[in-house]
Amino acid sequence: MNLDANLALANTLRDCMMHAVTTLTPSTSLDAATKLFAEQHITGAPVVNGDCQCVGVISQTDLLNRRDQRSREVGDSVYFLVLHGELVVKDNVAATEHPSPGIVADLMTREVISIDAKATLRDAIERMTKHHVHRLVVLENGKLSGVITSMDVLRLLSPTQAPRERSGF
Repeated sequence: MNLDANLALANTLRDCMMHAVTTLTPSTSLDAATKLFAEQHITGAPVVNGDCQCVGVISQTDLLNRRDQRSREVGDSVYFLVLHGELVVKDNVAATEHPSPGIVADLMTREVISIDAKATLRDAIERMTKHHVHRLVVLENGKLSGVITSMDVLRLLSPTQAPRERSGF
């Protein structure tokens, strides 16, 4: 491993994570989540409560494989942006004329694999490997602070690629 890669591994996640994160709430409709993922080209999103605490994650796999587990509840079409630990209303996903039942809480994974913002990139790699995941929710003082993905790690360790800005998983 080259010197630059060793230095990158010692960086704290606060220095290299994605800070602006698209999030959903448990009451977001599954239709809105599906449309949002397609429009923003993301494969998952943290699910947060009003205090910016991560209460779950939902992925494209959940949306594709667990549709039969949805409730009859029709959810909201709003999604949010978490920026520097603050929840900001981002936008409404255009609602369909006849929304399908089901909300994010029906399908989200409640066991969140997270890591502290003070941890290093090396710590994040070890946690991803241990839990067989490709993304980690980054917390600071118990609140969502950012996200780091395996693709982010590869970009950071690549000698020819600079990290790119994203707003989702």
